[in-house]
Amino acid sequence: MNPSLVFIALLAVMTAVVVWIVLRPLLKRRVEMKAATVDTNVQAIRVELSEARRDRKLGLLSDAGLVEAERELEARVLSESAQPSAAMNTTAPRYKRTAIALGVLLPVLAVVGYAAIGMPVAVVPEAVRPPQAATAQDSQMTELFKLAEERLNKEPNDVKGWILLARAKASVGMFDGAMHDYEKAVALTPDDSELWSDFADAAAGKSQGKMEGKPLEYINKALALDGKNAKALLLRGTYEMQKNDLVAAEKTFSLAKSEVDPKSGFAQIADNALADIKTRQGGAPSMAAAAAVTTDTRAVAVAAPTTASDAVLAIVKFQLGADALKAAAANPGSAAVFLIVRAAGVDRGPPLAAKKISLGQIDQPVMLTAADAMIGGAGLKAGAEVAIQARLSLSGQPAAQPGDWQSGKATLKLPFGVVSLVLDQAN
Repeated sequence: MNPSLVFIALLAVMTAVVVWIVLRPLLKRRVEMKAATVDTNVQAIRVELSEARRDRKLGLLSDAGLVEAERELEARVLSESAQPSAAMNTTAPRYKRTAIALGVLLPVLAVVGYAAIGMPVAVVPEAVRPPQAATAQDSQMTELFKLAEERLNKEPNDVKGWILLARAKASVGMFDGAMHDYEKAVALTPDDSELWSDFADAAAGKSQGKMEGKPLEYINKALALDGKNAKALLLRGTYEMQKNDLVAAEKTFSLAKSEVDPKSGFAQIADNALADIKTRQGGAPSMAAAAAVTTDTRAVAVAAPTTASDAVLAIVKFQLGADALKAAAANPGSAAVFLIVRAAGVDRGPPLAAKKISLGQIDQPVMLTAADAMIGGAGLKAGAEVAIQARLSLSGQPAAQPGDWQSGKATLKLPFGVVSLVLDQAN
């Protein structure tokens, strides 16, 4: 069940319960014993008046409801003054109008209060969330990160804080910020193998999945501290696959698999990679065996693959909308297009693949292959259902920023032929 619908249903039930608890005493006809003297009755009415005014201060009673209560109490005072002093049973009135007022106002005040101090956009499914709501949420997230950084700058030795902040940034694609925070963390705990493997993962995300350079450096540091670190082994195996050293990659992924729960996500990644290695070693044919693929207006030459990882899973063409083209022209030195590939139905977390395309190459079709996967072979293979989207980043950074332009999402079952993405939606 959709978590947003569950939240809304629980909110409605809780509101109904609170309203009933508040209104029940006002609607119930009560039998009371009048006091023996008028003075005692008046004193009791004064207590009720005080309680009504207290309820108004607490927000449980509206101004109109308080006025109505005061009128009713005033009428009772006049009535009691005209009664004989002998004790008798009487029935207290029901506050029907007050109950109706509270029944309407309480839910309205609850909704207005949540809209003012809560995060209403969080209960709206992301798939139907308007662009401005998503932008507001991103701005709020950025502000939270800023507040966390300010606190950590005052407490720079809080290694757990730096790690949590780094992981949060990496999970939303803010790899530059994550790298900065991981640097702070490893400076405090340089002997933590898991921390170095997380650092390597963020570095790989920043480099669009390429393991050479900083990612490999951090992978090797993690393995030097713990040669059986599963995450570091998976990243190392991915590097070996990128270098086409299939024998070493098979050993690395096999070792990683032996170190984790067979039902875990890490084990699934290792299984996918090992299956990919076997396919490569067998030289299975692919959809790219044809010498050319016909597109809208021309033929695009496609070389026949030498291994299964070279098999073209999809051919992607890009087109910038008029406004996006103007924005790109105004930022020629930094603007770039990112092709993001995720599993179908997944909107958060690290993508299956991410490719950076310079503006000078925007007119050239992009070939998507298994070798583009950020983790060797995981999820990017024939038979997989994926969602692809292109984004024009004016800053050239992987993380989305205000002012960027993006295309709609296209859901494909691999292998797929040619798909065109038009970048005409403001971020």
